[in-house]
Amino acid sequence: MEFKRITPVRLYESAIEQIIDLVKRNELKPGDKLPPERELAEKLSISRGSLREAFRVLESRGLIKSKPGGGRYIREIRKNGHSNTENIILSLEKSSILELLEAREIFEVKIVKIAAQRATIEDTELIEQVLNKMNEEEELKDGKETESDTEFHLAIARASHNFVFTNIIRLHLDLLKGTREKTQQIPGRREERWREHQAILQAIKEHDSKKAGEAMLKHLRNIREIVVGM
Repeated sequence: MEFKRITPVRLYESAIEQIIDLVKRNELKPGDKLPPERELAEKLSISRGSLREAFRVLESRGLIKSKPGGGRYIREIRKNGHSNTENIILSLEKSSILELLEAREIFEVKIVKIAAQRATIEDTELIEQVLNKMNEEEELKDGKETESDTEFHLAIARASHNFVFTNIIRLHLDLLKGTREKTQQIPGRREERWREHQAILQAIKEHDSKKAGEAMLKHLRNIREIVVGM
């Protein structure tokens, strides 16, 4: 007989669950304003600090948004997010993911272009090592592909020799971690992603900024198509 360890639920996690449940029950709808912070903290019987932590998590998941001086709102669903009335939470998260991917198409294409210009031999060797490691892990199916995928994109950002780019990439990939794990399970996606990454690496090796940008843009747009169809 096996027992599972009981983990204590933090106050902010309970607040998150309650807000999500209200959205699921359609008592809170996209665009609705949440009660003022002090009032909501009293209703939930938690500190404002715990409530702010709940807000931080909900914002990172793309479920709520803040307006300076105007409170917090349930996010509206992006038009091409394909609203699913049966699971509004998934629709909200999907809408947020599409916005993150849109942002990546702007800054990550620029980053890879700069990396292609500045990459040293050591930089390209590191990118290639990470890519080879990713391929080995995919063959073993040990579940570490997402970590190696992150390292691949981080290695490209480091090759730009701009630490700000590295921090930007790390933040956005952390936000997209759950989605990336799902897309990697799609039949044929691993092989397709491998070819896309190889094209990016080859362009960097050739110091061809234009080709590198085009390869990265193709990679990101393929991800977008997958997400839209999920």
